[in-house]
Amino acid sequence: MAGEGLVWWGGRPVGRPGPLVVVVTAGLDGPGRYAPLLDRLVRRGHAVLATGPPEAPFPSGRPEASLSRLVDEGARAAGTEEVQVIGFGFGGRLALGAAARDERIRVVQLVGAPVARLFDEPELLLSLPPDELDALVRMTGAGRRGLLPEVLGALALRPETLYPLSGLVRVGYAADDPRTPPQDLALLKLTLARTEFRAFPAGVASPAASRAVRRWLVDGTAPPPRRAPFLP
Repeated sequence: MAGEGLVWWGGRPVGRPGPLVVVVTAGLDGPGRYAPLLDRLVRRGHAVLATGPPEAPFPSGRPEASLSRLVDEGARAAGTEEVQVIGFGFGGRLALGAAARDERIRVVQLVGAPVARLFDEPELLLSLPPDELDALVRMTGAGRRGLLPEVLGALALRPETLYPLSGLVRVGYAADDPRTPPQDLALLKLTLARTEFRAFPAGVASPAASRAVRRWLVDGTAPPPRRAPFLP
């Protein structure tokens, strides 16, 4: 990605198989506030990368192309082709866009991630914290917050983009979060092949403050249970 805020948080111990987990944060404050989550993922045996939203311009003109390039580098360093991405806020938008084009990303987990409506209705931006608005300015190359409404439409994910995504998408949301309106949740449910939804209490879907969110995310990185062999 742009390189700023990129952290190789931990490596997978020898003899403990597990995917590379890439964590994309919501704002420009760096991965430090996500340390409890990152540490738990490492203890589970994953190789973990953490990064913030990228900065325009992007390879191929798509912001998610930067994430795909990071997956290339991280998977090679970790010695694995199995990748999962956890995206907070606008980091979740990048994760969905990348997974739709990269079959290595087998699981996407989202927390408070906008999909379409926030980008189509810029007046909703007024409810977002300043650091996330600044991240959007950086992602879009808008120059300043006041110009965001002119460029946000290109970030909205449409059904034709989401249809190819065959991996599991786990969606964490709170009813009072303007980033995750019912319209976006319905879009994901109708267009994606495999989804799981988890509603958190109002005001809880915060990566730094909620143990429940961290526990849900870490549990989501576990491999599915193996089926017992069929005995005739």
